[in-house]
Amino acid sequence: MDKFGGLVNGFLEQQHKQGSSSPSHDDDLRGAASHAADHSNDDSSFFSDIIHQLGQRREQVAEEGIDDEAIRHHTQYFPSSSSSTSHPESATSTGIGNAAALQALKLFTTSSSTGAPAATSQSQFIGLAMSQAAKLFDQQVSEGNVSNGVSGADKQSAVTKAGEMALKMYVQSHSQGQHAGPGMSGLVGMAGRFLP
Repeated sequence: MDKFGGLVNGFLEQQHKQGSSSPSHDDDLRGAASHAADHSNDDSSFFSDIIHQLGQRREQVAEEGIDDEAIRHHTQYFPSSSSSTSHPESATSTGIGNAAALQALKLFTTSSSTGAPAATSQSQFIGLAMSQAAKLFDQQVSEGNVSNGVSGADKQSAVTKAGEMALKMYVQSHSQGQHAGPGMSGLVGMAGRFLP
């Protein structure tokens, strides 16, 4: 828990230091690659390729609905102490990506009460989701839950799915929270919908 808290607080402190800078949506997406690389075992080029593809589909992805199956995926891959600890027999890219995005949402919204600066950026949230997906995929491989073949998961698809899910959650939560001003309000509302 302390490790996760430090990771998120580091993201938030970086954003706080940026002050009043307001990067464009495209710049913010590109920044997600470096955020993800800083907190995973993969280099920035791996995430940059995914961000490039996500940027080309940004408007389309942002308008897509958020799959309620993500709740089940998060419970499967990040079970609470009171729930079953069993993972799916065969991990999927969609499951890993959805679970990672919700875990990023949980970490971000939990950190808002730790005294860290409240401002967050799109790049930080998407970067955190992608790094969580990359690490979760590696964990699933080490546990023997990733099968080869058409039905198996692959890392790029899992990280892409996490980025897409995080983008949808950030854009839609920001829109819903505009009446309360920028910051954590929209993401907190989104967490209330998807997290126990």
